[in-house]
Amino acid sequence: MKKANVISEQAPLPCSRLKQVDVTFRDFSGKTQTGAIIVMDAVAHRVEMIFSALYQHQIPIQSITPIREFFGDDEASMRANNTSAFNARPITGGSSWSKHAYGLAIDINPLQNPFVEFQASQIVVKPPQAAKHYLNRYSYRLGKPFRTGMAEEMVDIFANNGFLIWGGYWNDPIDYQHFEIGPRALVNRLTAEPSKARGVFEKYIADYLSCMQLSERTPRENARAYCSASVVEKYSHWPTQ
Repeated sequence: MKKANVISEQAPLPCSRLKQVDVTFRDFSGKTQTGAIIVMDAVAHRVEMIFSALYQHQIPIQSITPIREFFGDDEASMRANNTSAFNARPITGGSSWSKHAYGLAIDINPLQNPFVEFQASQIVVKPPQAAKHYLNRYSYRLGKPFRTGMAEEMVDIFANNGFLIWGGYWNDPIDYQHFEIGPRALVNRLTAEPSKARGVFEKYIADYLSCMQLSERTPRENARAYCSASVVEKYSHWPTQ
């Protein structure tokens, strides 16, 4: 990965904390394929569960290839409509480390779920070939074919496995392809305490699922928004646990 410009000595997470998860998925023609995705060790079991659920729900994915195959070039990976996770890079347009640099964020089907940024009077879409077809976020449109592979149908699967933040809810930029686990304080805890990281992550998920169970009479979209925000806020102000 160092030779492929995916990780460096300055990266916030060492190679020893990374794990490759081998997954099975359906492509857009319905054929079963295999792929691999690299994430932090503490969340690897949950990432395996996410892709197992996507497969069971027959949600198509174009490809799942570690970004080393694109020499760390996020835009090249997007243009190939590739799903990936770990990449020791800063946030788009910034200098602080992205959640991808910790193996705690996943970008899925970038063509169907583009990154949208507003620059002055201009809208920038990445990958650019997504612009005409996927900025209208309705999978069903009258008189037009149903569009699968859009992130909206995956939000619950990701959230139920700890990836509570979906970039599709953001205002600027809007990152439809992007799912991440949550607040920086939680990321720091998972990074700093390897022996406890998996247990901490499971507690985070349990708190979210407990909130959802208590909110079962609330419309699911509203409950998800409330519970995600509530749990993320709780773990943003990290007490010693």
